[in-house]
Amino acid sequence: MDEMRLESKFTTGLVSKIARTVVRKKLGYDMDIRLNRLRTTVVDEKTHVHLDVDLERFFARGITNGMQMRVFMQTLDVNKAVKRKLPRIGGCFETALDGCFGSMDAALLSPYENTSDCGVLYYSDEKVTEFCKAANRAGLQIEMHAIGDKAFVQAVRAIKAALDDLPREDHRHTIIHACLPTAEEIAVCERYHINLAVQTAFIDWPQEPDSYLEQILGERAGRLNPIRTFCEHGLILSAGSDGPCTDPDPLLWMYKACNHSNPAESISVQQALRMCTYNGYYTTFDERERGSLEAGKIADMVLLDRNPYDIPKEELASVKVKQLYLRGQEYKKGNGGGAAQILRGMIKRGKC
Repeated sequence: MDEMRLESKFTTGLVSKIARTVVRKKLGYDMDIRLNRLRTTVVDEKTHVHLDVDLERFFARGITNGMQMRVFMQTLDVNKAVKRKLPRIGGCFETALDGCFGSMDAALLSPYENTSDCGVLYYSDEKVTEFCKAANRAGLQIEMHAIGDKAFVQAVRAIKAALDDLPREDHRHTIIHACLPTAEEIAVCERYHINLAVQTAFIDWPQEPDSYLEQILGERAGRLNPIRTFCEHGLILSAGSDGPCTDPDPLLWMYKACNHSNPAESISVQQALRMCTYNGYYTTFDERERGSLEAGKIADMVLLDRNPYDIPKEELASVKVKQLYLRGQEYKKGNGGGAAQILRGMIKRGKC
């Protein structure tokens, strides 16, 4: 694979000028388009152009079929998010604090079974704390990946330090995964209203089955993904797929949440449904428009072949979607291709 980076002001300025010319000729709009970084990779004699987060923002704004994207800029450089007027920062790449159990690099307070290895913390406590303080002072919402208990402790303590530095009432800072939390830090999450974005599809996941986790974690495997404990502490949980790792099927997420491999951590169908609907929109400050069927809200909804409240929880995974509606309209695939969508996003204004 050959790669060419185009990062000089001259080169990106030239590409920006070409983009402005195309938009003016094709769409009749005069626009101030400024690209910040361009990387071209050549793979198998096909050229793929990768732009930074600006392209993702254009793509998100250009969606016309009712789908919604929210962009979290995955960087530790707060100024990059502020310059783009993004309200949020973080995610699972540059703001990942540790690895995962599959490669045994999730950061642990005590070593993996039969080893002296505690996994990897990618950043020092000081670096993570300074990042959180800077992002919080800038009014940004923070999200960070933390799977092991040592990473969870680091994430919680950094967010706590940021909120002690500058208290905010409705920050909605969020920790992603939170697979192996500690009791002390769960209490901090409750006190400081720190949200958790969890992936119940990881429960007895074929790629990391319970038998494997018991082998590498010992008794700690029984404390993984304690979603009922989170709920009992009043924490707001939003569900996700960690795509492309697991199946992006909310009905599967509900099934796993209600049929936890540790029965003491199973939750009710109502709690699971809220985790997969309203709470996701709450996490991105969109709950006033989406997430529940209420007068005045955007009519995003699905028709199911059975009522989840009327069947045994063991059958949740077999429930099928009959129809999807977005903005009150029957869902249809987007048209015009990715390029047209990006051009629309360059013109359109709005949240992303």
